[in-house]
Amino acid sequence: MKPIGVLVNPKANRGRGADVGREVFESLRAKGLRVLDLSAGSAAEAKSKAQGLIDNQELSAVVAVGGDGTAQLGVNICVPNQLPLGLVPAGSGNDQARELNIELGNPQAAVDNIVVGLENPRRVDVMRVRNADRDFWSLGSISAGFDAICAKRANSLKWPKGPNSYKAALFLELPSFKPIEYQLEADGVKRSVRAMLCGVANVKNFGGGMRISPQSDITDGELEVFILHEVSRAKLLQIFPKVYSGEHLRYPEVEIFKAKSISISNAGFPMTCDGELTGAAPFSVEVHPLALAMLSA
Repeated sequence: MKPIGVLVNPKANRGRGADVGREVFESLRAKGLRVLDLSAGSAAEAKSKAQGLIDNQELSAVVAVGGDGTAQLGVNICVPNQLPLGLVPAGSGNDQARELNIELGNPQAAVDNIVVGLENPRRVDVMRVRNADRDFWSLGSISAGFDAICAKRANSLKWPKGPNSYKAALFLELPSFKPIEYQLEADGVKRSVRAMLCGVANVKNFGGGMRISPQSDITDGELEVFILHEVSRAKLLQIFPKVYSGEHLRYPEVEIFKAKSISISNAGFPMTCDGELTGAAPFSVEVHPLALAMLSA
């Protein structure tokens, strides 16, 4: 068997990624597997390093150690090259690992899951995302609205860090936020909505465990489009905590529908994908059914 390439984000979860990465290398080697370190100074360098090895037919699979951003990098290496991908969650969000029922905080269990997956990889849907800046693949979710504005603000905060930074940003941004005018085209059908946020999900969770789309299925060949229609600031604060349990669906202002492709436009608000800021709207998304093999039971 050819070596497995391992991508490690050492800065994931405030530096914990480096320790998890070392454990993953040791565990894979202990199981008799050959591994190559794909890590580099930037995502672009890591991707180039991996592509060189793939072009020389020196990799059999890729393992991403980090958060959802590192997983996205792995997806963008593996989908075009038709290589299987394994995940070891070491970030603060880990929504893609949650979708695959990979145990969080237990790197050894994640490695065991990868080894089982080597025998019979699990195929899952992926999204192709395009905006003015990028054309890339994603396993998780995309949004452009109040949540993306909060994510951008959270990234600029010196304190607090981690999941609490998003909550702090919410309260900082809420007083000045106004509903956004969106133009949607889903499977060829156009509509306009005035909403607090609008996005697309391939998985159930985003933002580190918020069950934004509880009925999403990563193998059903469809996307879920989620919309929080215009509400008062007080109602937004009432709905927001319910997202963690999925109970937000009981509010009539919350709409979720299925589509195979969608384009979303607004007045250039920031967009996030898999926990990372990835440019601004407009953007388009289309599902590619079962286009990625995952090293997961």
